[in-house]
Amino acid sequence: MKRSAVLFTIVLTSLVLLYAQDTQTVEMTGWICNSACVTQAAGHATCDANCTDKSGDAVFVEDGGKVTKISNPDIVKGHMGTKMKVKCKMDRDKQAMEIQELLQAIR
Repeated sequence: MKRSAVLFTIVLTSLVLLYAQDTQTVEMTGWICNSACVTQAAGHATCDANCTDKSGDAVFVEDGGKVTKISNPDIVKGHMGTKMKVKCKMDRDKQAMEIQELLQAIR
């Protein structure tokens, strides 16, 4: 009985730690962009800062070329086509990011 209780406690603690690890806030640098303005070249995505199309979703294009949808696009209104440093949480299930804070515009 004691072994079962100890094993249950270890498993429960491990699950809590894994969940906490998945929802950590991270800082990232990249472009706030409209998905209609993202261009692909040799498997590397970039944001066309001069694009005026407003028909797509708000996305974040990392410096490494990965594109991630922004789940709370209201926070980035007025920053389309701007390179920014952001604090965000990644949602692996939705393959999206929730931006917590816009830290700095990078020129």
